[in-house]
Amino acid sequence: MLPSNQHKKMLIFLLGLFLLSCKKQTNISIDENPDNFSKIFLQFWEKMNTQYVYWDKEKTDWNIIYDRYKPLFDGLSNSNSDKLKASIYFKEITADLIDNHFSITFQDPTIANSTINPSIDRKSKTNNFHNRYNYDNVVKPYLDDGFLTGKGTITDNGTLINVTAGTINKNLLYFHCNFFALKKSYELNDGNKIKETLDYFFSQLKRTTNPIKGIILDLRNNTGGDIADLNFLAGKLINQDITFGYTRSKTGLGKLDYLPWLATKLKHDTDYPGNVTVILLGDNFTASLSETTIIALRSSKNLFIGEQTYGATGPLSDPNIFNSGSFSIGTFMKVTTSSTEFKSVDGTFYENTGIKPDIVSPFNLRELLAGKDNQLEIAISQIK
Repeated sequence: MLPSNQHKKMLIFLLGLFLLSCKKQTNISIDENPDNFSKIFLQFWEKMNTQYVYWDKEKTDWNIIYDRYKPLFDGLSNSNSDKLKASIYFKEITADLIDNHFSITFQDPTIANSTINPSIDRKSKTNNFHNRYNYDNVVKPYLDDGFLTGKGTITDNGTLINVTAGTINKNLLYFHCNFFALKKSYELNDGNKIKETLDYFFSQLKRTTNPIKGIILDLRNNTGGDIADLNFLAGKLINQDITFGYTRSKTGLGKLDYLPWLATKLKHDTDYPGNVTVILLGDNFTASLSETTIIALRSSKNLFIGEQTYGATGPLSDPNIFNSGSFSIGTFMKVTTSSTEFKSVDGTFYENTGIKPDIVSPFNLRELLAGKDNQLEIAISQIK
């Protein structure tokens, strides 16, 4: 949910106009709806060859993939058993791709349940992996009376957006959302609880009587979402504009033809002081825009506590704007992949590795079930 301020959005818009004006046409004849697996594979290989953004860092040899799998796809019929075989081949082909936003969904009803997600397949086999965990019921006893929590009407994979805001010990401000659709929810004005909860949180940021000492931004179990939320939320937590990284897309059909790196900035909302410590909590499902938020806010005083994050930092965007990113192969399948590469301001790439915490606090299911949130307690202890 493979994840800005108005300045960045305008920059992306202008970049998109430039790309649309100079976009090259492929020399390969592309059927709008290929009718056999030989054509489907060829289109997939060509689109990946030109639109995938991580070829400068990939270890997968795409030419070897062509030589090995083209004959296999040529031998497939349109039978249901061969459709299943094709889905297996696609899973093998993409298993090692480093783009952690990458996924394939099949529209053909025979294999519609055969979704391919290489990153989760890899991570589920690691020693420290744990399933997504809802921390809400563990956190709430730590909050002072009067905290607000509520669901909105926007969904992500069938789950409604949920937001919690409150104080701890009367002088620490806590905030959590399960994914980012805050600005959209706030502006819907459809009676959802999100606006009330956010208004409470924003008012606490501004309070002058017994002002808050610090903020705990809980990004655990948050897999990202709408990039507009970066400035909408995090822009209120800083006291000056911050350049926190760079993104780049591709110029056309060359595998390694890239545009220059463009600065990504978080813009300070001048209506808010943004002068207190922000402690960031994350776990192994903190991904995409949540990771971007950590990178943007993290500093010598703003610490990141918890587990290493998911490692899906390449933004997703409208595939009609960029020469790179997501695409479809007729009505057979949809491919989701990052539109741009991202690196932090110091040149670090977090894709497929994630962000290491300043203070490591492993996931501990036994203590969570007993009502003890070690990560939150460490965060509280860091705000003096």
